[in-house]
Amino acid sequence: MNAKAIPSPREFLLSIPMYEEIAYQGEQVWNILDVLYSTGTYDSFCPECGRDSTFQTLTPGRPSNYVRNTALELLRHQGGLAPEYPSIEPDVYRVIGQCTREKSHLQLFLFLIARRVLHDEPKKPRTVLSIQKIGQHPSFGDLNLPKLKKYVPVLDKALLGELNRAIGLASHDVGVGAYVYLRRVFEALIEEAHGLAVSDAGWDEELYGQSRMAEKISLIKGHLPTFLVEHPEMYALLSKGVHELSDLECLEHFDTLRIGIELILDDKLERKERGKKIQAAKAALSKAVNATKA
Repeated sequence: MNAKAIPSPREFLLSIPMYEEIAYQGEQVWNILDVLYSTGTYDSFCPECGRDSTFQTLTPGRPSNYVRNTALELLRHQGGLAPEYPSIEPDVYRVIGQCTREKSHLQLFLFLIARRVLHDEPKKPRTVLSIQKIGQHPSFGDLNLPKLKKYVPVLDKALLGELNRAIGLASHDVGVGAYVYLRRVFEALIEEAHGLAVSDAGWDEELYGQSRMAEKISLIKGHLPTFLVEHPEMYALLSKGVHELSDLECLEHFDTLRIGIELILDDKLERKERGKKIQAAKAALSKAVNATKA
């Protein structure tokens, strides 16, 4: 297990799957401390308010030895001395988010800091430091399922149900099941865009049928959000068979695919609303023209 880029405090609270162990090393300890002793705010759905809200994080006072002194770090660097980093005690740490609309509405997150010695190389034991989310309330599903309501006008009941199940399974760490449902929704939306592209001038159905997912999306790009078309890494994940992925890997890919789906649905909502405005404008214009003729 190697250290990698550390997510932002908000991602730690709202997006990191339960029980995903994230290693950290060196100056990354400051990112971990910013999570455990966060004093900032983040935006999230509040199930009790029934709407999006801003939450203020509540944590114990940050110990003085956990406060970064960049001036001292610079002096040590100029003096040719190695940087010194604090050591976080292995323990369970609690972060609470308090709704700024109603202070009694709380979100709770529990994190486990662990220190393990690995003997993966003979005579070269190494210490691995890690953080892991081990508890959350409301659940991932509670925070995300209500957001799906806005997609009712552009997503049929069956697909909405599958997207609902995907998020629900992810909230219970059933990675493979969540990934399968999410993938089904994603592919159905791509096929819907394909159905629209068939009417385009010069459309080559045989070419589309022989193409891989990345190529298909390029061919129907006129019916998909630009961001999705310009970021092939978002849908390259679909080329992997479910049998190749573990529960944890599926959970790691879950948000990427969910964002892709939301981009498509947001684009459909925007087009639908624009269509309504155009129709309303035409009706108003026609009424005004008729009034001047009267």
